[in-house]
Amino acid sequence: MAVNDVTSSPTDVGEITVKGQDINNIQAKNVSVSGAKAEYVQGEKIQISQAGVNRVEGQNVEVRQGGIQTLRNSGSTTIRQGGVIQAKTNSLSLTQGGVILAETTEANLTASSAGAILSSGDVSLDQSQAKAVFARGEVTMDQSGSGILMARSVKTGNNSGVVLLIAGKVDGDVKAVFGPAASAAFGAAFAVAFSLILWIRRRFL
Repeated sequence: MAVNDVTSSPTDVGEITVKGQDINNIQAKNVSVSGAKAEYVQGEKIQISQAGVNRVEGQNVEVRQGGIQTLRNSGSTTIRQGGVIQAKTNSLSLTQGGVILAETTEANLTASSAGAILSSGDVSLDQSQAKAVFARGEVTMDQSGSGILMARSVKTGNNSGVVLLIAGKVDGDVKAVFGPAASAAFGAAFAVAFSLILWIRRRFL
């Protein structure tokens, strides 16, 4: 049976569980969506399993084998074997998944891929790939790669590579086509790329 909207008062302590039904809007303190599609989900604790949601707003979000188009989360986001097009969250943990654009305080990727990561804190890449990483904190890489990487400091393990690296400090052996010594020559290109990402985010996302 199809249900269009499922809601409860934000002060309720109850839980809404949806299985195998297509929903327009779900709003509750605790929400669980499994084997379904939803347009909008809002709650303090949200679990999505083998489901697809267009827009999610919450505090703590967990995704297993599911997908989200737009995520706004003030707490933590944990994704296992799933993906997000655009995520804005305080903490992102991604395992065997993917994200197109992530704005976060900290990010931890394991066996995952990312388009662009904009982080105000630290980023960890373990057996992962990211086209662009911009972090104000430290970026730790192990068997990972990035096209453009800018961070306060970079720490690398084995078999990690970067095309364009801009960092105040590098600890470890990182294979960079353009390393810190050549960063000044590519400052203009970096500024253009960074401005383009911000313009895309404001214009389309």
